[in-house]
Amino acid sequence: MGKGMRLLAVAASLGLMTASGAQAENAKGEAQLAKMLEGRTAFAAVPCIEVRKIITTEIINGTAIVYRLRGSPTLYVNRPTAGVDGLNSNNSLTVGESVELCEGNNLMTGDNGGRGAGPGYNGGVRLGEFVPYKKGE
Repeated sequence: MGKGMRLLAVAASLGLMTASGAQAENAKGEAQLAKMLEGRTAFAAVPCIEVRKIITTEIINGTAIVYRLRGSPTLYVNRPTAGVDGLNSNNSLTVGESVELCEGNNLMTGDNGGRGAGPGYNGGVRLGEFVPYKKGE
C-alpha cells in the first residue's frame, strides 16, 4: 500500500471513529432521556411554553432539552431541529427577552466557563416542538 493510500485509510478510519463516537454519545443521550421519561406517557406536542414558568432546564447531551414548568409535574421534551450535536450539559442556553419559547426559535449555547476560561457563545440550536410527558396517564 502506497503512502497516499495509507493516509487515505487512516483518514477514513478516523472518520469512522468520529462517527461511531457520535453514535455512542447519541445512544447514551437517548438512554438517559428514556430513563428520565420512564413511567410517563407522551401527549400531543405544543408549539410553545412560557419562559416565566420554567423552573428547570436539563440538557441531554446531543439529544434533547427537558423543561419542567412551575405548577406542573409534566416534562416538556424539545428535540432541536438544528444544532443538536452541539447540545452539551456543560453549556448554558440563552433565551433572550422572549416571553415564550416556541418551535423554530434559535437559542445560543454558551460555555459556562471554568478553569479560568471566561464564558462565551459556542453555537446554537433551533428548537423543535415541545412534547409533554405526563406520569401515569
